[in-house]
Amino acid sequence: MTGAQGSIPLCVPRDRAKQAAGAGARWDRVQRCFFWDTGIADIAENAPVLAFLPFRFRPDRRPPYVRPWMVPQSLWGWNLRAMLHREDWDRIRRDAYRRAGYRCRICGGIGPDHPVEADEGWAYDDTRFVQVLRGVIALCPDCHAVRHWGRSMATGKEQHVLRWLAWINGWTPAQARACADEAMALWHWRSGHTGWTCDIGWVEKVFGVQPVADAMVRAAATQQGLVALARQSRDGEMR
Repeated sequence: MTGAQGSIPLCVPRDRAKQAAGAGARWDRVQRCFFWDTGIADIAENAPVLAFLPFRFRPDRRPPYVRPWMVPQSLWGWNLRAMLHREDWDRIRRDAYRRAGYRCRICGGIGPDHPVEADEGWAYDDTRFVQVLRGVIALCPDCHAVRHWGRSMATGKEQHVLRWLAWINGWTPAQARACADEAMALWHWRSGHTGWTCDIGWVEKVFGVQPVADAMVRAAATQQGLVALARQSRDGEMR
């Protein structure tokens, strides 16, 4: 997850490599990543390097750096993969990878099989019941698994993800479990409302793309399939 002891992996886009090097970051040829070796105390006034720091190392942030953040059941399937043309979604997710230097924006790590995955950052208006897209960022598979806590539980990764949640945030196991339980309670509450709508205006504004003509139909079909799979999983656990 880090290079030499005490060094911090940086999320440096390839087109900003000279800026990172000029600010004092060290390039590791083996890991193909820039590192900051002199500690957080020396970085506060170094604006270029500060911008490249993963969230868990930034002095202006406090935990939780990552937490479970589950989509209400009636919105399962309402994601950019389903709602956009394939080439548009590929452009958006690859842009997120590039901006992060193919490193996780939370921890700076990478996965064992592929470096990072694209995570859609949704905000929820619990008064008007609107899911609003705020952006797309690159996460390593472990941090991404925290975000999708329900799926992690369904696929038998609960204990691993809880340990990761505790480590990232500097928490005890009990604190990690409490966070996960709170997230699940919030998900149940939000899933009790079926009138949610989905706002992807961010991607339309930033990338100039439009949903496919049958986006609502495709999202609804995906949602029904995911609900059916979840029911099968629960039925299997009860047998």
